[in-house]
Amino acid sequence: MRHAARAVAAAGRVPAEPRPGAGSDEDPLGRLRKPPQQERDGHLLVRGGHPGRVAAAVTRGSVLSLRQWAAASPSEEEAAVRAGVGATAPSVARLGDYLLGGKDNYAADRDLAERALAEAPVMSRLVQAERAFLDHAAGRLAEAGLRQFLHLGCGLPVLGPPGAVSGNVAGIVRRTDPSCRVAYVDDDPMVVCHARALLAVDGGTRAICADPREPAALLAHPELRQVIDLERPVGVLLIGVLHFIADDPRGVVHALLDGLPAGSHVAITHMERTPGLDAAARLLREAGVPFTPRSRDEVIAICGDLEMVGPYPANLPVADCTRPAAAVGAAGIIGPMPLVGCIGRKPE
Repeated sequence: MRHAARAVAAAGRVPAEPRPGAGSDEDPLGRLRKPPQQERDGHLLVRGGHPGRVAAAVTRGSVLSLRQWAAASPSEEEAAVRAGVGATAPSVARLGDYLLGGKDNYAADRDLAERALAEAPVMSRLVQAERAFLDHAAGRLAEAGLRQFLHLGCGLPVLGPPGAVSGNVAGIVRRTDPSCRVAYVDDDPMVVCHARALLAVDGGTRAICADPREPAALLAHPELRQVIDLERPVGVLLIGVLHFIADDPRGVVHALLDGLPAGSHVAITHMERTPGLDAAARLLREAGVPFTPRSRDEVIAICGDLEMVGPYPANLPVADCTRPAAAVGAAGIIGPMPLVGCIGRKPE
């Protein structure tokens, strides 16, 4: 623990002394033996630290090395998380985390997600399919020659098997070229804190708190400019984002393309209207979550400024669901889902 204390002190954070007889929280690999704990909804803590002194806003089930903890810098996003901003109302990112089987969510998120699943049990499978398409699209764009990526509305990374993090775009594209650069963007401070700790861990990655609905401001962001060269083609990942933009999602895509050079690519997913998803949308909107499924034709129109690549647009197949099928009521669902995927290119 002495070495951990020195590392943390060097970053300006000194954790509390361990309780007498508590033993060490550090294993030989420099990880927290016991995961960071959730004191109660909206108040997070790290073992050996103080409530509210969280370098990376992690909750039960997250794994954060002491090195990452010490290296994380204080920020406005951390301050918001420490203060519990947004903890009492459901958030898009935490709803998605729950549907993916993650543990970085609160009671308000779980309650709303279960009520939405009662209307549309397929939603859990759709979110799984989106993560699968994220991996596919990122890898495909890297193979097509793109070397810099914007992951907009990146959401919370979900820890899988040891060493695996779902949502790790850099890990995917760097299989093709280790020099690939990635900017993770979200307007949720909790998401950005997690991304800084688990995803943006080197000079070729950044986690940025910005609103994907404001492309001009986003593309002018100084942190984004540190990793993304807007004179060169960019791969944009808009996975599970546009159905949470109630007004003019095509305008958002158009404005984004305006700021990017020809040869840039955009990957999109959008949930398609069904009676069940329409009912879930009404429930979510009443809770302040602007979920707006659209018809297939409406989704294709959103992509109207893009030159489609490969077989897209296409309804995506079901992905394996980490939650028991009985829990989501979708045991018999196979084949294409009411989820449209697109990959398109900005023409010359």
